[in-house]
Amino acid sequence: MPRTFSVVKTSYTRSASEAKASVRYMQHRQSDLGESGHRQLFGRGGELSRAEVYERLDQAAEAQGKTYFYRLVFNPGEGHADLSEEERQAWAAEVMARIETQGNQVREWVGVSHIDQGEHDHLHILAATSRTLQKDELADLRTYSREAYDHQRDMQHQLGLYLDHPGGAQELARAHQHERSLADDQQQQRRQQSLDLDY
Repeated sequence: MPRTFSVVKTSYTRSASEAKASVRYMQHRQSDLGESGHRQLFGRGGELSRAEVYERLDQAAEAQGKTYFYRLVFNPGEGHADLSEEERQAWAAEVMARIETQGNQVREWVGVSHIDQGEHDHLHILAATSRTLQKDELADLRTYSREAYDHQRDMQHQLGLYLDHPGGAQELARAHQHERSLADDQQQQRRQQSLDLDY
């Protein structure tokens, strides 16, 4: 079955108190075994305490202009343990940065990994944005989240080569050098073609 990537849930509120309630839910939602979780919160700078998150959400709410607190759920559709916690956090940061390239200021965001619930690992994210997300932007976010996820998987694979095999570091360096050489050659050819056209 092909892998699927999607924003499986989106909703927003204008209320900072409701946003904080969403953070509590994200952090403590019960696992599949009915156990109350206590998951680590993280954001732009890494791990966060709930007090730090609440303070940042209050600051976002007080920012000039309107603030929309979006509840997002990203599901990579790969099952469990296909990315490490560090890689899931890096993936979340890439997706949040994509929102800003759409011209929407992300004043603050906080995420939680859910790896003990449902058939797939997924991320719950609360993002404080300067405007609403449009349908075409959400569609773009789905596509980009897939690309960012593949990038994290590739990096994980390359790191695995480095860690698991005695010559892994050299193999990785040679592969990267070969890729850079090809890119340099292509760039040189484009420059030459451009010069040829000028004459």
